[in-house]
Amino acid sequence: MARILDLLIVAGTAILGVRLFAADLHRRYRVFFFYLIFATLRAGVLASLGHKSDAYQYVWVLTEPLEWLFYVLVVLEIYALVLQDYRGLATVGRWALIAAVVVALLASGVSLMAPSQSPQSHLMRYYYVAERAMYFSLAVFLLSILGFLMQYPITLSRNIIVHSMVFSVYFLGNTVLYLLLSMRGYGSIPVVRYALSAITLAAVGTWLVMLNPAGEVRKLRLRPHWMPGREEELVIQLNNLNAALLRATRK
Repeated sequence: MARILDLLIVAGTAILGVRLFAADLHRRYRVFFFYLIFATLRAGVLASLGHKSDAYQYVWVLTEPLEWLFYVLVVLEIYALVLQDYRGLATVGRWALIAAVVVALLASGVSLMAPSQSPQSHLMRYYYVAERAMYFSLAVFLLSILGFLMQYPITLSRNIIVHSMVFSVYFLGNTVLYLLLSMRGYGSIPVVRYALSAITLAAVGTWLVMLNPAGEVRKLRLRPHWMPGREEELVIQLNNLNAALLRATRK
């Protein structure tokens, strides 16, 4: 069953990458496209090794930090697309995300200084805790973006909104699973692995269905229609905030 899920993930990410390239969306979502290439190759190698082999663990340990880096870069890409007309906000948010990730990883390292009876190696325990911290910080950042979009009348393509939502759910789901892993013990690793594969397949399936050229043309607002009108006032407020941050970042 695990091997079938692994092969489905390899096929799904490969097809999604080809779809983005064929639709010429790889230029707009450049980092995400390169992440799909990396994810396809990595998942393919891991699927060929088998979960119980030493080679699998070595490859996983060596490549997992690269996946973290890609996640940060993909979220930064989403943030840049959302705020492409607001460079001041984009710059401050970029540094805020980097700082949040660094603090989360350092905090996860400090948390492992406490004694543990876990049979897992110290390195693997750090990876699991770091995974949870990484996913949580990225999920909070993306949810903050979505909350921001609900407050201001910003019009975006459907693709960007879907992209943000899918990654938010993906990161939140992974955070919950790694929290479960730390609470229930490392004997639950097989169950968590199946759940992680299921979440990944659901995300890839949503991207395959929703990310398309039509989604770039269709424009949406996350701000609910029932919220008070004050759109001109909100636009002025947003522009003033962006100008102030832009001046501050240039000093």
